[in-house]
Amino acid sequence: MEKKNLLINAAVCDARNVSEATLESYKDININAAMVIVSQQTKDLLAKYNVSMNTAEAIEAPKGVEIMVQNGSYEIKDNTLLSKSVILIVNGSLNIETRSKEVLDKFINIQVNGSVSYPNDIKDRLPVIKVNGSTDSYPGDAIRLKNKLVVDKTFILRAKGEKYYVRSKVVIADKDLNVALLNEMGTKFITKKAVIAEGLLEEALALFDEHTEIKTIPDGLVYTSDQVLSNALIRKHGDKLYVDGDLIIDHEGEAALDNLSRAKIEGTLFISSKLVEKLHDLDVEYNDLEETKGHRMGDRAFLTIDKRKLDKYADGIGVFDCGIVSIKDDITPEEIEEKLEFVDCGVINCNEDQKSAIETVSKDVGMISDNQNGKLGTLKGLMGGLMGDKDTKVINAATYTM
Repeated sequence: MEKKNLLINAAVCDARNVSEATLESYKDININAAMVIVSQQTKDLLAKYNVSMNTAEAIEAPKGVEIMVQNGSYEIKDNTLLSKSVILIVNGSLNIETRSKEVLDKFINIQVNGSVSYPNDIKDRLPVIKVNGSTDSYPGDAIRLKNKLVVDKTFILRAKGEKYYVRSKVVIADKDLNVALLNEMGTKFITKKAVIAEGLLEEALALFDEHTEIKTIPDGLVYTSDQVLSNALIRKHGDKLYVDGDLIIDHEGEAALDNLSRAKIEGTLFISSKLVEKLHDLDVEYNDLEETKGHRMGDRAFLTIDKRKLDKYADGIGVFDCGIVSIKDDITPEEIEEKLEFVDCGVINCNEDQKSAIETVSKDVGMISDNQNGKLGTLKGLMGGLMGDKDTKVINAATYTM
């Protein structure tokens, strides 16, 4: 019997235990992986056979080392217990807090697809770390808090005269807070940005160093980080708003816009085209303005739009933050230009006639594909031929051990 080919598509391929019999049983072996792990013995063995690797990193490690994959957030602390040495792969965020040499020495290698954070006084004790994303090192004498801190009365009562590290921003929005007490204790914040009520600005500035970007909440405005204007938002915070970030006002927010008397938006205002004239009559400040079409759809991995769905919304559809969007053939290029809009989407699948119209109404879209095989064909192209052929055995896995 003629030998088949082997195609392995994996985030991690562990080839430390592969046998000569396995390698001998295939004509060609192709490994597509972010990381390939080999031992000294299998490294030499793989070189003897038709094995090709497409990998970002190849690591040599003894067979007894454990491979640990964590998706999401993971923390290494003093009480992190490991029975054997580990290669750690984190898809998300990694926070290293421990200063224990015994704990850190258990990690042979660390790869992070996302972000890693650690105190700068342990830098020389860390294992090899490869980061596809961002690295955040903060003063070792600071207490690390969450990425965003909204200071309230409870925090002030529990605070100490310490340095607090907050990666993204500190918000001091309540003008009635006793900020003077924090200054008396010697409290300091280390952060990128501070958003401070105007009435507290003078007292609060002493809590931050000169590297912190300062934003002021004008007197009379109420802080919110909500991103969509609605009547519920106005009932909660009132009709005078300070929006920390972008704000979306779609056609469903028209009634709320009628009730809005003043707003300052520290970001982009996305507003339905038919409401723009009404906006000009209001006291609203913003950094940038983007007109959008009709009904808003977004935050989905997959979204399909056909003529039936499009016809439901006379003002059109604005599509935001979707992974893969498929446009059915029953929608004409003219309808796309008139009634659709795409912002911050990964892949848009369409037919050849629709492509140029979609390009016209798209912003920050990764790829517009007119592949005639549709969504499956596009994914196949993006991921390097995962489907293989009849002469190839294909293995698709997050982690695969040969």
